[in-house]
Parts: sequence; C-alpha cells; structure tokens
Amino acid sequence: MLFDQWSVGNTSMILRKLSFAVLLLLLVVCPSVATAQCMAATDAADLAAIYPGTPQNPNPPSTYPLTSDRYAVQYRVDGGNWTDSRVYISIYGGTTASPFQPSTKYAAYPNTSMSFVSIPAHPNANVQLRVTKRWDGSFLASDHVYVRPAAKGIPSVLMPDGTVEIFRRTAPNFAGEQFILWWGRSATEGGAIQGLVFFLNPEYGAPTGNVKLINSTADLVDVSTYDTLDFESPIAFDKGTDVEGAGAQVYQVPVNINTIFLGPKAWVQGKFRFEQSNASHVRRIYGPGVLDGSLFNYAYRQCRLFDDHRADGLESISVDGTPEYPDHLVLDGIIEWDNDFSALAILSAGIVNNVKILGWNGNNDAFRMGAGTTASNVFVRAGDDSLELWGPSVTVTNATVWQNASGGVVNLGWLNIYPGDFDLVDGLYVVRTDWPDPTPDPSWKADEKDLLAHQDNGVIVSLMVPGTIFGHVQPPIYRNIFVDEAPRVLFSLKILPPDCDLAGLKVSGGCPAIDLTLPSEVNLKIENLFTPQSIIQSSIGFQILPAGFTYDFPAGNKIKVPADFTLTGKMNINMTNVFLMQPNGSWAPLTSNDANSVGNIRTNGENVNIDYNLNLAALLSLFTTKLP
Repeated sequence: MLFDQWSVGNTSMILRKLSFAVLLLLLVVCPSVATAQCMAATDAADLAAIYPGTPQNPNPPSTYPLTSDRYAVQYRVDGGNWTDSRVYISIYGGTTASPFQPSTKYAAYPNTSMSFVSIPAHPNANVQLRVTKRWDGSFLASDHVYVRPAAKGIPSVLMPDGTVEIFRRTAPNFAGEQFILWWGRSATEGGAIQGLVFFLNPEYGAPTGNVKLINSTADLVDVSTYDTLDFESPIAFDKGTDVEGAGAQVYQVPVNINTIFLGPKAWVQGKFRFEQSNASHVRRIYGPGVLDGSLFNYAYRQCRLFDDHRADGLESISVDGTPEYPDHLVLDGIIEWDNDFSALAILSAGIVNNVKILGWNGNNDAFRMGAGTTASNVFVRAGDDSLELWGPSVTVTNATVWQNASGGVVNLGWLNIYPGDFDLVDGLYVVRTDWPDPTPDPSWKADEKDLLAHQDNGVIVSLMVPGTIFGHVQPPIYRNIFVDEAPRVLFSLKILPPDCDLAGLKVSGGCPAIDLTLPSEVNLKIENLFTPQSIIQSSIGFQILPAGFTYDFPAGNKIKVPADFTLTGKMNINMTNVFLMQPNGSWAPLTSNDANSVGNIRTNGENVNIDYNLNLAALLSLFTTKLP
C-alpha cells in the first residue's frame, strides 16, 4: 500500500483495502462553512486595517479623492493651449482598504504611492504632456527620466526649468492607452516608489435617452422607470443604497438598469453589484470616472459568504448569483482604484476596454476573465494576479501591467477547470514586478506547511492541479511580450496538489475532491518575448509529493505518502523567439543549450517538452505591426 494511514477510526479496515487511486480521490475535501459572523483579522496587517492609527496606518485614514502632492501635469492636444489637469493619488497603507503589510518590500505610509492623471484625446492626435515634480526639487539629469513601457518608444525631454515633457501620437484606431513616468534619485525616491501613470482616454459622450442623473444617494432611491444612470460628480454610497446595512456602501444595480456612465468628474466611493436578469443581456459601465473602494475594510475581504461584513468581501464589480444565462458586462474607460478585494467577478463573454485598476495588497486580483471575454488597452497595478485567463477563447491585447508583491502577471488557473483553448495574449507590457519571493532554487517537493510557497509569483504562472486538460483542442498563444526589468521569476508553470487554504479565495464552495493520480496535460505557445534574465530560475513541470506528506480527507482522517511520488502527465511548451537581455545589454535567444543555467528554466517530470525556435517571419510581423 502506497499510503500509510493515520487516525481513521472505524473505517480503518475498509480503507486499508482501497486502491491508491481511490485514496487519492478522497484526499482533498474541504466543505464550505458559513456562519453568522466573519472575523478575518488574523495578523498585524489585518489588525492595522481595523484600527487605523497603529504605526502602519495614518489616523485618520486618507480621504479620497486626494490631489497628488507629488506631481502636477499640464497637457495640450494638436498644439492647442496648455490645460491644467488634476492629478490624483493613492497612498499605500493610507486606508482601511489598503493597509500596510510587513510582507511587502514597500515603505509604509506615506512613502509609497501611485498618482494618476486622465487626459482626453482622439485618434491621430498629437498629445504633449508637461510634468512638474512638486517635492524635493525639480527633475534632474541624474534622475534619468524616461517612459515605460520602454518598448513603445514614447519620447520624453528634460526641459531647462526642470519639468519633463512627453510626446505621444495616438494611433488611428486609438481606444485608450496608458504609460508611466520612470525615474530614480535614491533608494526612497523615484518612479518605482512614487509612481505617476498617464491615462489617455477617447472622448466618452454622456448617455442620452431614458437617463437618471445621479448627484446624491437620494437620487438612487427609485430608479425603476429608467434604464441608464449618469454619475457626474463625487458620491459615496450610504445606507439605503447598499446590500448589507448602514455603511456597507454597495449599490445593488436593479435589472432595469442596463447602462451606468461615470463622467470625467465622477468619483464613486462604493461597489456595484448587478442583479441578474437570467436573460443573458448586456450591462454596461463606461466613461473616464473612478470607482473607489477605499472605504471598505481589507480585514474582512473573505466575508462574502457570511452574514457579517459581506460587502467588504464582494468584488468591486460583481454579479448577484449564478443564473443559467449570466448577464454580460461591458466595461469601457473606467478606473477602479484602491479595491479591498478583487476588482471584478469572473466575466462571462465580457468586453473590457481601457479599464484601469489599482489594488495594493494580496487578494486584490484585477481582471478575471471567463469564456469568450476580451480585454484591450488595459492597465493594471495589482496586489495579486493581474490577468486571470480562466476560460476558453479569452483574448487580451495591449495590456500594461505593474505587478505588486504577489501574484502572477498572467495566471492560467488554480484548479483543473480552465481549458485554455483558443486563448490569446497579444501585446503585454510588464513595466515592473515587485515580488520579494520565492527564494532561489525552490524545491520541487511540496511543503505541506506552505503549499503555495510563492509559486504564483511569475510573469506566466499555473497553479493547476492533477486532472488538468489545458490547451488540448487549440493551445493558447501568448505573444509580443515585453518586460522592462528583470523579473524574479519568468515562468512558474506547474501541476501541484490543491491548496485547501486558498481554494475559498478562488472558487466559492471550498476545495473539490481531487484524484492526485490523474494525469494532466498542458499545451502552450509563447512567441516574441523579450525580457532581462530572471533573478532566479523559472520552473516548468510536475511537483513531487515527498515521503511523509499528509492530506486531510473527510471526517478528520488523514493519510500519509510513504515514498516520494511525482505527479504525472505531459507538458508541451513551444517557445518561439524568446530573447533574454544579457548582462552587457545584448540580446540572445533562449535555447535548449542554456535552459538550465541560472535565470532560465528548470524542469521536473518524465514528459515535459520545451521546444525552442527562432522564426524570422514572426519577428518581422512584430516589428512592422506592434512597435513604433
């Protein structure tokens, strides 16, 4: 018998006769439990969220919208007059939604921040930006100011008066674009610490027709005769507009409302939760305004299945229930800022364009894309997974990502329910990654005390489990990927045992039963990827269950692995035109000859196949269609 038994009670005689496969099928069953209350504060960071005024947080918390004290920005389009544009700021550790966490490498409040400015533009426009640094003197030549993503080649010039001017001509098919001012002066001052991001927006016209103008929460008391809501000014949802009670700040969007517009001055503090029509119709949120989650509490981010603090555990944009024919969300132009939990519920055949998301902490996932969803011209600075491609026929184009201290830039999935067929990523710009972990040369052996072990930190990651069939019909293609600075990990593509402690974070209802003997299949094509060498080796393969490794199964029983067991299956990873920047600044293709060197790829398992190729036609297509 491959597994030794621990306390199995009255079932011991029967269990000793079960086969290895049947035992493994019962390994992981974590029932979901809902109680009347949810108290999720278990560490110092969570306590800081509940009690602002501790050393990690300001007292009182920051009140948004807040004008940036770091930068001032002017703009002009097509040589017109200079226009002042308000620059906003979010401060890490500044609110209950984004408490300081000692596990990050960011400085505590108020030293780490993100400022942003929204600029209206149009196709084929000549946009000129002027940036003034508002603290510690003007920009200097030694600051080496430039613009990321560097691959876009957006020019910037340091002017004699210490300002910086940036020039961008929008494309003929312009539908939104984002880029970041990058510079560095010291270990505590620069674009990596006090970020400034520019959002160029197409012109969004206010809605017409059967529209209700919303200036206060009183305007939301009865909207039964309207199909559109128009937010044009700052507003904070309060009692009477929420789903939980006073202060919950979630607006339950009734089924008759098909369109929500956030105007240029709209700053909506709260969350939207759409009542489902069960008719699979389209619900739209559009416009350049802000949906701000800073009034929620990060400590209660896992309370969505509980009676108490449920609103804190809802996504910033969510849907009510799971009807047979889910409504399809269309999101265009909006900014989701300072979310305390995931920005979006999993979209079903959703359409996303020019949406911008900032979430500082872990569990602040950004785009969660189900079957048939498309996302274009998006920006993410996420504290957890940025682009979750969790269905077939998902398409992402022109995505700019700044990955915070945890999570994957592209996440293939956590369990074995995401097929990946026909998925496409085309144009991914990774401006920065801030992972402090994992440690160099992580073990292939699973650690029952820390199953995750930071394996979700990487540019392209998989946390999928035995039984996965990914890319079998049509392997997904991830192409035209540009990484501005050395990531800690480039690839973390693994099959590993499910982590019941995390299952509730990703899938409602707890851990499913998983037969760990099931073989898995992963097929993936990567094309035209340019990156500095990663700091530690990438990992592609199957994890090992070490001898002595134990699992819970129902009724509090446990089983133990008596000998090392490597999870089984096959991986076919095709890498075409994957180039690594060398220490001297030159570029060299990744080949099988150097795949085991530091900063490249290590594998584990009997059937892990990595095919390295050079394709000049694919490179030519890149340089003629994707780069300036």
